[in-house]
Amino acid sequence: MSTLGDPLSDLGLTLVYWAEATDAEELPVGATITSAPGFFTRREFADRYAALSGFDLAGLDFYVAFACFKLAVILEGIHARFLQNATVGEGFDQIGGAVPLLLDRAHRTLDAGAFS
Repeated sequence: MSTLGDPLSDLGLTLVYWAEATDAEELPVGATITSAPGFFTRREFADRYAALSGFDLAGLDFYVAFACFKLAVILEGIHARFLQNATVGEGFDQIGGAVPLLLDRAHRTLDAGAFS
């Protein structure tokens, strides 16, 4: 998949996938290498991105929440195909569990403002 548009949408999705050691829940998609010692936190990564790009990240909470909703929709489609026995490979049985986690994370981000 490829998108052309606001680069902050890509930053938002990167931050959704970005794992930290202190995360309460782990998404069953993506790698967790970023939770290892030596990696930036999401906040540090966003701050570095802003410093290098010059982008204003005042609305970053919106982009992170939007990315959560977008990924939840994609994963729900994969989960539906899994339930119809239309997927090949391992790990698809866990994909559906990510959807409520992502929706909760989106609401928490909009309500509490992780990057405001």
